[in-house]
Amino acid sequence: MNTMNPILSITRRTRSTPFTSRVVACGVKSYTVYNHTLLPSVFRDLEADYWHLCEYVQVWDVSCERQVEIKGPDARHLVQLMAPRDLSKALTGQCFYAPLCNTQGMIVNDPIIIKHDDNHWWLSIADSDVMLWAQGLATGFGLKVDICEPDVWPLAVQGPKAEELLARVFGEHIRGDTFFCL
Repeated sequence: MNTMNPILSITRRTRSTPFTSRVVACGVKSYTVYNHTLLPSVFRDLEADYWHLCEYVQVWDVSCERQVEIKGPDARHLVQLMAPRDLSKALTGQCFYAPLCNTQGMIVNDPIIIKHDDNHWWLSIADSDVMLWAQGLATGFGLKVDICEPDVWPLAVQGPKAEELLARVFGEHIRGDTFFCL
């Protein structure tokens, strides 16, 4: 049996993150590419990494979970065009799970949509080029919006000792949060 160890060539077409040098220093052995961004996938080996996550805490660079920022007087209208979920009663600061559908009703992406205010929304997307789709819709409908990917670089803190680590870093008030802590 011939086993291959494929190599991912890191080029200008793959984005690094502000944490990439630290991930390399921690001994990353493998990446996958998600939203054109490097996503560390293996450190020791898959099984050892899994059991470590089950017993301890891991801080993951999930910067590949990009945000699409939509700002401007037609921002609410554009976001509503993209999502079949009624967002008309969304309050500032609220987040919603809202699949994005094309004209045939097929799911393009399933982001968390965050309302900053009526003229400022973020779509926290899975792996796809939602920004290009939003720009195309905005152009086609003549909407007054600016669309970009803001410099936001999320980290995920996971595992049974995650709360303990967060409390050490941010203080005891963090304990007991049941949803996305930060």
